Amino acid sequence: MKNIPAYKIRIRPETEQSQSGARAPAAPHKPKIKLNQSPVAVIRPESEPVIGSGTEEPESRFTENITSLPMMERPDINIEEIETIDFRSSRPSPFMKKKWTGHTFKPPKNIFRFAAVAGGAVAVGLLLGYVVLQTFTMEPSNPEEKVPVILEQAKQNPQGKAGVQEIGQLAQDKTAGQAANAASSEQAKANELVDKPKTKPVMVTLPAVPLYLIQGGVFSTKAGAEQERTVFQQKGWPTHMEEEAGKHALFLGVSASRDDALSLAEAYRASKQEVYIKEKSLPAGTVTLNVPLGMSADATEEIKRLGQAQANLFQIVSQSIGDGFKGGKISQDTLDKVLARHQEALKQGRRVTEVLDEQQKTFLQSALNEMTTAVTTLQQFAGQPNRTYLWQAEENMLRFISSYKKWQQVMTG
Repeated sequence: MKNIPAYKIRIRPETEQSQSGARAPAAPHKPKIKLNQSPVAVIRPESEPVIGSGTEEPESRFTENITSLPMMERPDINIEEIETIDFRSSRPSPFMKKKWTGHTFKPPKNIFRFAAVAGGAVAVGLLLGYVVLQTFTMEPSNPEEKVPVILEQAKQNPQGKAGVQEIGQLAQDKTAGQAANAASSEQAKANELVDKPKTKPVMVTLPAVPLYLIQGGVFSTKAGAEQERTVFQQKGWPTHMEEEAGKHALFLGVSASRDDALSLAEAYRASKQEVYIKEKSLPAGTVTLNVPLGMSADATEEIKRLGQAQANLFQIVSQSIGDGFKGGKISQDTLDKVLARHQEALKQGRRVTEVLDEQQKTFLQSALNEMTTAVTTLQQFAGQPNRTYLWQAEENMLRFISSYKKWQQVMTG
C-alpha cells in the first residue's frame, strides 16, 4: 500500500518575508492537537451463504478481521495556529456598566423607571404642542376684537387696501346681526310674559249632592252586565254601568230626592222590572283655580258659585222628571225655573273652562253638555208629553253625574 504524503493544515498562511529577507516575528506558541493513532479495527462483510446449500447462516454476517490487513500508515497531521474564537462583544451595554457577556438578556432593574421617564416626556411634549396649536389657531370670541387685526393686515398689504372698506362693512353687519338677535330674544321673553299673565287663586266650594240611584242589578262579570244592559236598551230604558268592589252594577236612573226616585221605580215596576233604590252622594269639597289677575270681581264671583249652581240645576231637573212620571206633564213655571238655572250654570261653567287645563276642561265640558241635553229633552216633553223623552232625560242625568264626579276627582287630586 502506498504511503500517504504528510499534510499540514493551517488556518492562515505564513507571513511572507519582506524584500529585505527579514521574517515576521513568530506567533505566540499555541498548543498542538494530535490525532489518535491507535490501531482501528476494520469490519469486512463475509461472503453470503448460498440458498439451499444446507449450510447454516453464521450468527453474524460481519466479522472482525484485525490481523488480516496491515495497518495503514497514517500521515502526520499537524494543526498549527488554532486560535480560540470569542463570541462575547466588547461593546458596553446601554443599561448597565458591565460588558455584554453574550448570555440570555436580563432586563436591568431600572428599566421601568427609564420607561416611565420616557413616556412622561412624550406626554408632556404632546400636551405642550396641543396647547401651542390651539393658542395660534383659536379665533377671538368677540368679532370686534378681530376687526382691527384684519384692517391692519389689509393696510400693510398694498393689494388689499381696496377691500378694507368691504371688510369693515362685513364686521359691522355681523355686529348688527348679533344686536338684532339679542333684541329679538328680549322681545320673545317679553312676549312670553305677556302670553302668561300673572294669576291669582280662587277657591270654589263644591257642596254635597245627594243621589238616589235606581239599581237594576249587580253582576259578577262584566259580560253578564253588558248582556242585561242590551236587554234594557232594547226597551228604551236608560242604562249606566259602574264597577264597585269587583262587582258590576247596572243603574237605570237617578234622582235628587227619594220621592222622585220612588216615582221612577214605580214606572219600572209597572213594566214588571224589579229595581232597588240605592242612596249615595257626591262628596263636598273645595277646588282651587288660578284665574287671571285682571279678572273682574263679577267674573270671579261667578266662578266661585259654580258648585252650588250645578247642584241647584241637578235638583230642579230631577224634580221636573219626577213630575213628568207622576202627573204626565211639567208645569210652565217649573220649566221656566229649569231654563233660568241652566243659563246661570252654563255661564259659570264656561268661565271656569277658560282657566282649566285640557283634561279638566274635558270632564267639565262633558258634564255641561249632558245637562244641556237633559234640559232640551224636558222642553220637548213639555210640548209633547211622551215618556220616551223622560227616559232620555234620565240617561243624560246619569252621564252628567259620571262626568261631574270625574271632574271633581281630577280637581281635588
